[in-house]
Amino acid sequence: MLTREGRVAVQPGHRFHVGEQFRTLLAVSVMKLVEEGRLGLDDPLAAYLPGSVSAGTAVTIRQLLGDVADLPAGLAASERAPGAPGPDALLGLVVEQLRGVPLGTVLRTDVLTPLNLRSTELLDAHSAIPDDLVHGYVQLEGETMDVTRTGLQDGIANGGLVSTVEDISAFHTALLRGELVQPASLIAMKGTVFDDYGLGLDHWDDRCTNGSYYGHAGDVPGYGSIAMSSADGNRQLSIFMAYPPQAVSTQPSALALEMTGVAQVALNAGCRFQFR
Repeated sequence: MLTREGRVAVQPGHRFHVGEQFRTLLAVSVMKLVEEGRLGLDDPLAAYLPGSVSAGTAVTIRQLLGDVADLPAGLAASERAPGAPGPDALLGLVVEQLRGVPLGTVLRTDVLTPLNLRSTELLDAHSAIPDDLVHGYVQLEGETMDVTRTGLQDGIANGGLVSTVEDISAFHTALLRGELVQPASLIAMKGTVFDDYGLGLDHWDDRCTNGSYYGHAGDVPGYGSIAMSSADGNRQLSIFMAYPPQAVSTQPSALALEMTGVAQVALNAGCRFQFR
């Protein structure tokens, strides 16, 4: 097992928790339901999950899939509140209800099996920890704690998705080349050039094309990641990290912000090259 005590060198094919990158895969499954006419982006969440939000709070599927910062304060904050369902968990429940199967099965059908992504899976509290999963640690009351199982309580929390650099890179390539959703869905996921965030896709300035890079960052206790690709999927960079043990915080890790900056600078500096 890839623990601190094992002292085994991490290899490119080892798996990590990818945190909020789960949102982009979830967005694909949501958009497929939209394409089938079974779900509307502007439908209220309460139409599918009655009682899931406070009375008088009109939250739509589009809002849940968009920038968390634009949600009502209570719902946005619940993303990190223990036991409280955040936006991703609520969307996952909607997808499960409409498909009639667990979310992990939906992701396999919509994304993982078509792309042959064998190293990506959604773990839950009953899953065995894979031997090739790099363990993550935090500092809690002066003690170093293994948090590899953090976020696995229901299999929907974004802490449950594990993957490799190769799988995540292949996923973003396929998505941006139109292999997973219809053109209109991909346009909606990207958002407009004036948005800070689309629907499950973040974007950054691509100085090589005067366009945008697309992808997502992941930041959960013990782990950080970034996946960033050019609009055509030809230039991309993915970085996964198990953080040095640090105090748990509700704020994004400084290392996560640094990884995002490094990825953007590297891609902008290599306009003629393809990174993976």
